[in-house]
Amino acid sequence: MTIEEKQTTKKEMSEDNPFVDVSAFLFLEDIADKQGEAGMSNYLVSLASSLAKSMPEEEYDTWETFLESLRNRVSILSTFEKSLKTPTENCIVTEECHYKRGMLEYIKRIGELSQQHFKVAEYYNHTVKSAALTTCCVICQTYRNFAVERIKVGERNVRYAQLAAVLYDGTQKRSPAEWLPILLEKAKISPTKLNMLLRNNECVWMVYPEIK
Repeated sequence: MTIEEKQTTKKEMSEDNPFVDVSAFLFLEDIADKQGEAGMSNYLVSLASSLAKSMPEEEYDTWETFLESLRNRVSILSTFEKSLKTPTENCIVTEECHYKRGMLEYIKRIGELSQQHFKVAEYYNHTVKSAALTTCCVICQTYRNFAVERIKVGERNVRYAQLAAVLYDGTQKRSPAEWLPILLEKAKISPTKLNMLLRNNECVWMVYPEIK
């Protein structure tokens, strides 16, 4: 088999495997049945944080170099993302959630996504942070939160915050109203710009250097 054939086969396996996608969601539902919403949320946070902590540390000389690594999906912070844009030097946009295909495959073959995925997110929002729509958001947001701890830019630590996310049916979840103006200022975007970004993208978040 040639290199080109191997790459094609790998691409087909990664992009056309609904059995794996649907099974992953059913697996999460089974955990929720046995451990409840709190147990499931704790499991996902532990899983995502452990994954982030196992990733290699990164150091960048400049912020622009760091942003470039994000856009090219070289950084550990973007390695699992499908595609990213950087509207500003602090605002990051995920065009399509990497769990979207799995959710749509689930809906196509089983029906509406189980309420467990939403209830676990609600528990997470009340106990950890307030910006998750489903269990998928819990995983992504936790991973980012711990992954930035392994990144330094110009010898400064990097911090992460979630701004908003959109589900496949148009449902939105934003950071709490009392936090959002502060976060938008740090992200260097206006409320209007956030609304515009949410029309064609599915996750808007931010990174910024820690103030010494």
